[in-house]
Amino acid sequence: MRLNSYDFLLMLRDFFVGMTWVVAVVYFLSGTQDLIYDIGAYWLRFWRQFTYRQKPRLTLERLRAREQQRIAVMVPAWNEGEVVASMVDNIIKRVEYDNYSIFVGTYPNDAATQGCVDRLAKEYPQIIKVVTARPGPTTKADCLHNVLASIRAFEEANGVNYDIILMHDAEDWVHPQEFLLHNYLIPQIDVVQIPILPFPSPWYKWVHWIYADEFSENHMKDVPVREKISGFVPYAGTGTGFSRKVIEYLADEHDGHVFNESSMTEDYSMSKKIREAGLRSVFVNVVLGDDDSPWWKPLCQRPMFISNWSYFPMDWTRSVRQKSRWIIGISLQEWEQTGWDGNWLMKENFVKDRKVFVAAFASFLGYFILLYQIIYVLGYLEWVPFRLLPTLTKGDSLTNLVTFCTFFMMLRITQRIVWVGLTYGLAAGLMAVPRLIVGNVLNGLASLRALKVFADSRSGKAAVRWDNTLHLEGIGDMGAPSQRKETIVLQGIPIDQVMAGLVSADPKRIVNALRVIRAETSERDRAEVVACMRNLVTHKDLGVRAALAQSLGKLLWSELTPTLFHLLNDKESAVIVNAARALFARPRIGALLEHAFTACNFRAVEALIRVIEQDRRRQRNVFELIGREQLLVTRMRVLGVSPILRKRYLKFIDASNIDARSTQATLNFDNPMPETI
Repeated sequence: MRLNSYDFLLMLRDFFVGMTWVVAVVYFLSGTQDLIYDIGAYWLRFWRQFTYRQKPRLTLERLRAREQQRIAVMVPAWNEGEVVASMVDNIIKRVEYDNYSIFVGTYPNDAATQGCVDRLAKEYPQIIKVVTARPGPTTKADCLHNVLASIRAFEEANGVNYDIILMHDAEDWVHPQEFLLHNYLIPQIDVVQIPILPFPSPWYKWVHWIYADEFSENHMKDVPVREKISGFVPYAGTGTGFSRKVIEYLADEHDGHVFNESSMTEDYSMSKKIREAGLRSVFVNVVLGDDDSPWWKPLCQRPMFISNWSYFPMDWTRSVRQKSRWIIGISLQEWEQTGWDGNWLMKENFVKDRKVFVAAFASFLGYFILLYQIIYVLGYLEWVPFRLLPTLTKGDSLTNLVTFCTFFMMLRITQRIVWVGLTYGLAAGLMAVPRLIVGNVLNGLASLRALKVFADSRSGKAAVRWDNTLHLEGIGDMGAPSQRKETIVLQGIPIDQVMAGLVSADPKRIVNALRVIRAETSERDRAEVVACMRNLVTHKDLGVRAALAQSLGKLLWSELTPTLFHLLNDKESAVIVNAARALFARPRIGALLEHAFTACNFRAVEALIRVIEQDRRRQRNVFELIGREQLLVTRMRVLGVSPILRKRYLKFIDASNIDARSTQATLNFDNPMPETI
């Protein structure tokens, strides 16, 4: 039997019909999922506009009102000498914050990076060099574990506690108000993730712009919807702030392994663990209320848009390597290590993260289908000397499915224009359309490489290690001015000047006066100061009340105890948390806690418990008080509201050989006081 040319055309048509069915089904399912996120994103923006309209916007005043907690910045660095030096220099000169330390993780076989960090550490005392136990490259998680061990050793040696652990990469440009934002939200929020965006670059840097396109749509649209739908916020591994409670919880639950050393994306793995533990993560996409830019200005030109910026690879080779590392960690290693465990909302998240291989394969086949259709049209118009057979017939199922897919494709193009335009401007949004094709090819190559690397690691040909991306582009700049730190001389301020400040009509003068009040004050002057401070508890300015609450942590005068409790019941969270921290600095803490947990409202109770959860030393002190004194309300509040503190208390009494029967009798751990908060 001999086949003629028409038979070959039939076979070719049938082959492409089958291929079209496969691609169309994948596109339809993926497009339906994306459509849900599109609808969710616009609904979320509408809901926020409607809901938050009556609430005050987050402003610099509110961020600055919160007492500065101690922050430890973790920066893992492998072959990042000059880059990490510029990044750290930017933090020190431009970030508006004082109470922080930067722990830079280096390797014993990376002399260049160590030398740069040593030079910076000599000039800036807040920089601390960490040298890992093993030579590099290991995994990023291993480097972070070494940094975390160094943080704990530093705490023990200096008698301090870091309330916030902040992760950053060596190539980051840190926003001047980022630390203030983390400080404001933590510990009320367990984990805070801010947007991560590529720097604006020349239009012809297409590879770098592909990152900008994808991150704009992902961080401006998809991640906020994920948070609202399922409570799952995939961390970016940079610009991520953790409450100390979270770090210690993971250490307790995973035998000290806070980060997953067997994963190339330890940040994603960590986000899953924290979500499964019921702890709260939020993605904060915010423009501060101080911004006076016109509505049409893109986010990259708004100085009050708090985001983390960096350069991403601008060439194919490094981009494919980086993207394949992300695919291996998120799609393959997590699949292998944790499977599909979780409720249906988490499974939907897994589908979105792990469909990359199917999507890349479908996109690859789609280009061949498009080429077939183009040749068919050219033949139909008699622009080529032959004609292919049609694969689509009007009214059939495949044609209807392709029509839906075409709608989804146009929707995807429109959404890409919208979200890239919102972030970088209309011109960048329009240029994102032709970049979609390049991005599909790039992601397809990364997927193929990911499969190969993962297969090699499973067969023992290669070990999992830090496949770090060389940052040849260096550190960019978003143009923020250097922050000039205001220095206040605490000694030698005459009491009459302090009093004049306390009764001033200028809130800034009042705040400065509160900062310089000395505990060693004569009885006559002290009575006048106390009277002025009592009058400030109802001051209309948030900054004044917040500064007043903070000052009560150093002025341990018994006359001010009623003032402290008044501030614990304030309407503003910054004032409440400042007052809660101040309470733990005062004497007779047991009686104060008992009264606070008895008389204060639920927001004060929650703030006090959050403050206890942040510090192991503070927890031990509270546990000792509970065991030594008859603090029944304190015991029921602390152990009834916080499962973490309850578990640690049981370990504490077990290690201390204290009879736990009285504790068990006063609490029903299976149903712990739902009415307390």
